[in-house]
Amino acid sequence: MAPARAGARGAVRESLPLLPLLILFLAVCALVQPSPDPVRDEPALLAAASRLLDGHLVPVHPTLDPRAYLWHGPGLVAVLAPLVALDLPLFAIRFVEPILLGAAVLVFHRLLRRRLRPRAALLWAYAFGLYIPFYAVLPEIHKEPLAALLVVAGMLAATHALDGGGRAAILGAGVALAALTMVRMEYGWVTIGLLAAALVAWALRRQSALVRRSLALAAIGVAGCVPWLAYTQQETGRPLYWGTSSGLSLFWMSPTRPGETGSWHEPNSVFAEPSLVAFRPFFAHLRQLDPVASDDALRERALANIRAHPTDYARNLAANAARLFFAAPMRPGLSFTRVGVNVLFNGALLAGLCWALVLARRRRLALPPETAPIALFAVLAVAIHLPPAASPRLLLPIVPALLWLVAQVDGARRAARTS
Repeated sequence: MAPARAGARGAVRESLPLLPLLILFLAVCALVQPSPDPVRDEPALLAAASRLLDGHLVPVHPTLDPRAYLWHGPGLVAVLAPLVALDLPLFAIRFVEPILLGAAVLVFHRLLRRRLRPRAALLWAYAFGLYIPFYAVLPEIHKEPLAALLVVAGMLAATHALDGGGRAAILGAGVALAALTMVRMEYGWVTIGLLAAALVAWALRRQSALVRRSLALAAIGVAGCVPWLAYTQQETGRPLYWGTSSGLSLFWMSPTRPGETGSWHEPNSVFAEPSLVAFRPFFAHLRQLDPVASDDALRERALANIRAHPTDYARNLAANAARLFFAAPMRPGLSFTRVGVNVLFNGALLAGLCWALVLARRRRLALPPETAPIALFAVLAVAIHLPPAASPRLLLPIVPALLWLVAQVDGARRAARTS
């Protein structure tokens, strides 16, 4: 017990320099909250949390509202449910966001300490904590802080697992992957992609302990998603059905008309904005369908649009990558400040990644064994967000993995220079 207490005290002591970041996150949430009323996804998330307290994730009675039916996974909803049960005001519930982001920074620092010296680990943890685009999601309830925490926790467990750790580390990494999917359901395809890659690697290198451990944690991640997929299949009759939100995103990304570059629009905005008047008959028809049929109709129309105009869809893919990293082009457009912040920080991040890739190949730097799996996760996570309409906040959970890769190359460069 004494060594455990000493280790815990050491971890707390190392984390104290990060306390200003948590205070900053709390201040941003307190000072920039939009209103006392729910906004954006908050009404649907809070309603789902209330239903979960009664033992139901979806409404008991049939609904035509897609946002009330398998639009959101159970991950963040389960975190919100106890707060809703306490009947806390929305102003207080929103503080879960800076707490989750603060926890992500602390775990990220602990992850960095596995490979880097104390000063370097602290500086890179501050680089994550001062990544300003994250602050846009702090004043409201969003999935990204929890998703980022699970990404970092999964990376820490994977680092232990792939460096000779026991079964608990392998299990923890797999559970983190599954939990991430329950928060943002598109990561289910990332987890399946990791399993497919691990299977290929295992077929080629069956004697590699690293490959076997990678295969085990990816398999646990996929297995952890099975209960959700069983639930959605029971609800919808569809196998591998993650949720009802993907059809709308794919529709807006498809070539809908000249001038559209794939920006996502709220369904209600179709009936409010004059520029979207051409879509009103189709969306009026969708309002008469149940959520699954509406999702199917949107996906079918999207695929038809893509088949009819593949070149325009390729253009939209390029625009989507720009949206993901630089917050433009979007309709309606974001403020000049918001776009500028994304261009500055993500431009620096991409430049750092290019530098790290070139340097690692040129100098053949010795990188830790978890580098390849984490890099593959980052690549798949970015790729999965390009075919449907993306927004800048979808990049946020991937940022810790990208930043970690740059930090590892920098640490290996410094180690090689001093050896």
